[in-house]
Amino acid sequence: MPTVIDVAREAGVSLATVSRVLNGSAPVSPVLREKVSAAVRALEFRPNLMAQGLRRGHSNTVALLVGDIAQRHFAELTMHVQAALEEIGASLMLFNLGHSAARLLDFLERAPSMKLRGVAIALSDTVPAAVEPLVAEIRRGDIAVVAIGQNLTRYGIPSIVHEERAAAQRSTAYLLGKGHRRIAYVGRIKGSAVGSERFRGYRAALRAAGVFDDALVFDLAFRYAAGRDAIVRARENGIAFTAVQGGSDEIAMGALAALRDLGLRVPDDVAVVGFGDVDMGAYLRPALTTLSSHPEEAARHLRDLVVSDANGAAGLILLPRTLVERSSS
Repeated sequence: MPTVIDVAREAGVSLATVSRVLNGSAPVSPVLREKVSAAVRALEFRPNLMAQGLRRGHSNTVALLVGDIAQRHFAELTMHVQAALEEIGASLMLFNLGHSAARLLDFLERAPSMKLRGVAIALSDTVPAAVEPLVAEIRRGDIAVVAIGQNLTRYGIPSIVHEERAAAQRSTAYLLGKGHRRIAYVGRIKGSAVGSERFRGYRAALRAAGVFDDALVFDLAFRYAAGRDAIVRARENGIAFTAVQGGSDEIAMGALAALRDLGLRVPDDVAVVGFGDVDMGAYLRPALTTLSSHPEEAARHLRDLVVSDANGAAGLILLPRTLVERSSS
């Protein structure tokens, strides 16, 4: 079984550097951290997590609170977060909030007694102001708190977010550039901080072009069935459109199914664009045009914030989204 001495030898660094990377006890340069992480992976080194936690007075576990584990986005994020945490010898606790603010508040209230190393809040739902005193209490216990997916810096929480509004505005402008004027929006808006940002970008692009129409906005859950049902109902009600901007890839995939069932051709009759670039989208026919997502980058930033003590200044890390153009548009 490999030891920390073997890791130090493999990485070509000192034992102290290995210790700092594994324990998060002091800042380490990205180059040295990557050398140690590579050696850990190569040797399949497994640190004694219990012993590390006892030395610090808390466990080496980071809790990831996700809005809805059934959404593919959160499943992919979880996979990358687990891998990133393993690089610093931390383990993952996954908790599904199921879009429940009560569950979120209950977990945060119990978090200090759980002796966690960190808490990552990853959800699209609007976060109540009641989290602020709970987060302050967690941080007093030397537990890092980080947000992934929406900007919670107003509550003193470092946040890792995608540029939702600007990305949606660019993608809608892309559809306008292809000659579309009747562009439907299907996605969750009310009660969703992320969904609201995406909708605002869509609306801004259409208003700038003078073609925004409330009748083409369908506020629905981020679900395959919601996308399908919205398109079917719209056609049954005689609502005409030549393009769809989905609030998520799941919604866009549901829309693709509905359009096919209705005998409409994509993109000839109706173009479709998703949001989030889940793996499945590239393998549909037609393949789904979408806006990129970077869960692996979000996971790396989370790892670094946990290591460097995320209870410092509540900064904002912005991840860009790019248009991934495929055959559905």
